[in-house]
Amino acid sequence: MGDLEATLATLNNSINNTITDYTPVFGGVEEKSQLLDGIEIQVMGRSYVLPDDVAMFERDVESFLWFSYRRNFRAIGGTTYTSDRGWGCMLRCIQMLYSHTLIRHSFSRDWRWTKCPVYNSILRDFLDDPNGLYSIQQIAKAGCSAGKDVGTWFGPNTAAQSIRILTEFHKELNLTVQVVMDNFLCIEDIKFFAKEDDVTWTPLLLIIPLRLGLSECNNIYIDNIKHCFKIEQSVGAVGGRPNSAFYFVGYQKDKLLYLDPHVTQESLCPDDIDLDNIPDDTYHTKKVDLLAWDQLDPSIAVAFYCKTEHSFDDLCQQFRETITAGSGSLFEMVAKRPAYMTPPRRTPVDKLLENYSAEYDEVNTEDAASDSDGFEIISNS
Repeated sequence: MGDLEATLATLNNSINNTITDYTPVFGGVEEKSQLLDGIEIQVMGRSYVLPDDVAMFERDVESFLWFSYRRNFRAIGGTTYTSDRGWGCMLRCIQMLYSHTLIRHSFSRDWRWTKCPVYNSILRDFLDDPNGLYSIQQIAKAGCSAGKDVGTWFGPNTAAQSIRILTEFHKELNLTVQVVMDNFLCIEDIKFFAKEDDVTWTPLLLIIPLRLGLSECNNIYIDNIKHCFKIEQSVGAVGGRPNSAFYFVGYQKDKLLYLDPHVTQESLCPDDIDLDNIPDDTYHTKKVDLLAWDQLDPSIAVAFYCKTEHSFDDLCQQFRETITAGSGSLFEMVAKRPAYMTPPRRTPVDKLLENYSAEYDEVNTEDAASDSDGFEIISNS
């Protein structure tokens, strides 16, 4: 038995080494990122110029929660999946976007990584725990209610809808998530959902899925996509290049800055750690990469957080002046609902819960079909 155990141990180590993309880097900005000195960098309403602002820039980047592939977490219910490597990068990206939204919701845009009870509580909700409010398990399950089996690729729209569903179950957050469909934003409808009693504003996460071309991005949209990251209300974007999803946080010239989820790390077991003082070094990084516009998949979702109605009104005014104006308009925006459109309705939570309770289905990631959002599965993602 000794030889057999040794052989199995060797095989297990080999598998672990194979599924580890590369060793996480928790240092400064790497040369391969190709950030340029003397050229403005925009990160969600903040401007930096290297090398003078390198310390502030790195401090800003490392304050985002960074979620990457993990392995050896508790199997996602009804399946044998104990790792999301190869299929979960979009789920990790929506976790990054949503966690930053919750940090903005609880603190402000200028909050910087500091361990405190509120921050710890936010991180705890994203751990790889079936009971975690926004864990990989919960987002995968929400995807099932949207017609996505566990192990299949999520596009930006599916990821956005999943996080919208999960938010509906946690009214104590005092946050609403609205996903704009068909490149059409009706201000009246958004306010209908953000003011449930027609008086009190509920802080809003607005996610706008976009299609910027058929198989590649049309250059006409470059400036308006970049402008999204200049807006104070921006909480980034999720998208990527074909077969890989990224969390975009800003840009420099015509390249988008992103946090990369394609690092496989060991999962933290909630039973083995102090949940009031979570070891969080592997959930932050100063490392950013850049993606050239011509490598960007045309399916992307931009997102904005509006804490007050005034903030939303200001956002809409900026949309009018920039990203919905001219030939490069990203989407259509109207103040009032056209007469031919059906009035919006609020979906009761019990109805959402009915759909959410769908059984998990396990699929083979190598055989999974392409996602309608424009991404596809590959085995070495």
